[in-house]
Amino acid sequence: MKMLLPTLLVASLLAWPAMAACEPRQTEVRVTESVAQPKIDFSKTANQIKDLKTGDTMANDFKYAEMTGVTDATISVDSEIRTTASGPANGPACIWPSVISVKLSTAPTIYVDASHGDCRKNVALEHEMGHVESDRQVIERYIPIVRNHVTLLAEAIGSVPASSYDSLSAVRGRIEDKVNALLTVIDDALIADRAAAAQAHDTLDEYRRVSMACQSVTVDTPGTAPHGDRKHGT
Repeated sequence: MKMLLPTLLVASLLAWPAMAACEPRQTEVRVTESVAQPKIDFSKTANQIKDLKTGDTMANDFKYAEMTGVTDATISVDSEIRTTASGPANGPACIWPSVISVKLSTAPTIYVDASHGDCRKNVALEHEMGHVESDRQVIERYIPIVRNHVTLLAEAIGSVPASSYDSLSAVRGRIEDKVNALLTVIDDALIADRAAAAQAHDTLDEYRRVSMACQSVTVDTPGTAPHGDRKHGT
């Protein structure tokens, strides 16, 4: 996926007050990930699991009237922006983003109805683990995207002049606003990509696989195939 730094964000960087230029400063960009092992909960019934779903295309289909598994997960994008200032005590001063840290994380919980026997329980769990893996792949894909665009933005911001140390707070706020605006754009793209990945996992072929996996073990009533969708929250 290739993302372009939004034009409005770049243009807004030119709006700093006209003062003496500050010497270039380096920004350290730290982008990390945290993918927790999923918690597995076999305590909920099919009806309770159905109440957890958010309603994607497959979950709304009559074929999936009985829900035997669901993954409750989000991908969070958290950031910390540190700024540093230098200059004479009576001003003017220069301020720059010295460290920008971004963390992409997920901590999924998988709920599976275990009342239909081990075969269906295991098939439902396997399907839900596919959603967990899908989220992990989305995070891996976005690590370099976040790093590249945050680095570009930090270079564009550079070291910003402030008329005095008293005005540093306002300038710091503007720097933080620009970084957060970029991360919002990236987060929106991540949410869309995550939804597409979930839909790609919940295919008709996958429905057929999970619906037929236990036919030699149990006889299922039509329309009660194990299936789960993810709760979406980024």
